[in-house]
Amino acid sequence: MVKLTTSDIKTTEVLDWKGLHLFHFMGSSCSQKTRIALGVKGLEWKSHHVDISKFENFTEWFMGINPRGLMPTLVHDGDVHIESNDIIEYVDGAFDGPRLYPADPEEKAFMDASMRYEDDLHLCVRALTFRYFLPVEMMKKPDEAVDVYEAEGAETVGGQVDGRKAIEVNFWRKMNANGGITDEQVIDAVDQFLIAFGKLEERLEQYEYLLAGGLSALDIAWWITVFRITKLGFPTERFPMLFAWYERLLAREDFAREVATPPEVMELSKKHQAACEVEGKSMQQMMAAHGL
Repeated sequence: MVKLTTSDIKTTEVLDWKGLHLFHFMGSSCSQKTRIALGVKGLEWKSHHVDISKFENFTEWFMGINPRGLMPTLVHDGDVHIESNDIIEYVDGAFDGPRLYPADPEEKAFMDASMRYEDDLHLCVRALTFRYFLPVEMMKKPDEAVDVYEAEGAETVGGQVDGRKAIEVNFWRKMNANGGITDEQVIDAVDQFLIAFGKLEERLEQYEYLLAGGLSALDIAWWITVFRITKLGFPTERFPMLFAWYERLLAREDFAREVATPPEVMELSKKHQAACEVEGKSMQQMMAAHGL
């Protein structure tokens, strides 16, 4: 699990904080799945909303508790944890409540591998989000903001030199240079999700949830990904078991609450996706054009 060492933490005031504090952004997929997990566990926590649209995650203060400048970040009694899947695993072990990680070694091994697989698709989720959720002018980060991000903050995580920020910088530089997400990135991401969702479909043909033992962190992690991709225009009819599972979990208040989007934002997103369709560039039109 990714826990910062004292030497990683430059915003030292948090070392004295008591209780459970979550730094998050309402529309961030990783923040959403972390909040769902905290809700399923029945935990109370203090909210620190960080507006990434205003680059508040690029400030010296925030990067002093997360050198990667990413959401979410958890502070528990002065200890700082980053990366959503690691935060969920930490919280599951540290607090009472419904268990989100299995005790069975075989199920745990399967879960760990599948959680890593889900995490590895993060940039694919981002690519499709930045292409289809809102117009590119609203999604990209200007070069001067990326310059600040690249220059700020310590680059050690767990006391070791960390390369994650370089990956993030490269993503933003490429997006700015290309004027947005390219068609190639879209097709690559969709292809990755067709494979991933096929694997989930096979799993759900055997079990009600992704683990035989019932609802787990694995369901939460993958559900957020399915939620995001569905809202961007992915064809749900291809994977009936997967989307039946998705709808069951969406019906839960603790899931639905954390992905609620302001109506004005959803209206803007629908207009943007309609404009993409007029251009012949909707997700499904792109899939059809490339034989997917």
